[in-house]
Amino acid sequence: MGRHGARLRWVVALVAATVAVLATVERFREREHEWRSGGDAVTVTVEALLPGPDQVSDLAAAHGSRNAGQTVVGDPDDQSVLLRLHWSGPGQPGSYQVILLDDRDLPARVVRPFLGWNASGGTGSSWSGSYEVLAERYDWLAGVAPRPWSSDSLRTPDTLGAVGTRAVADGSLVAVFRMGVGAAPLTDPSRLVVAFCYVETDGEVRWAKKVPVPAAR
Repeated sequence: MGRHGARLRWVVALVAATVAVLATVERFREREHEWRSGGDAVTVTVEALLPGPDQVSDLAAAHGSRNAGQTVVGDPDDQSVLLRLHWSGPGQPGSYQVILLDDRDLPARVVRPFLGWNASGGTGSSWSGSYEVLAERYDWLAGVAPRPWSSDSLRTPDTLGAVGTRAVADGSLVAVFRMGVGAAPLTDPSRLVVAFCYVETDGEVRWAKKVPVPAAR
């Protein structure tokens, strides 16, 4: 009876271990599918405008910056890009993070955000080290890989940034980005690419959707 009981316990343990392994494999498959196709349920449209330094303030105001309590001014030494996004899809907890890339560089360079706002007001911008996983999952996001930290910042690399907004079912976002002092002038907005990323409330990145920017009309 003792030997039979021991064998039975061994079989039960083996079955439990097998079930655990299969469950882990299934979770891995589901996660891989999410990385590849998680953004398919969200439709994103985007437009980029390239105002001159003296046009930035009025253009931003026309798209609601003053209503959001934000005043935007141009910088003749740092070209501005005004980005307009709209998305529709299932609402979910967490946030969408918008990263703008200049694909004239290889890998595509992250364009630093300046200000962002939506229907609720100013959204601000930030960066988290957890976003660097995007470089491991998507070759077109190789530019967000870890890099040296800014000498004058203890928290944010001076070359990275994303504009965040709540992951509502139907929403819009407007943001101003700066190309960077010394960057080659941008005349064709289709050389820009948007990474539209979903981040859970605990800060874990779930997926990123590549959104090409159309040429100026």
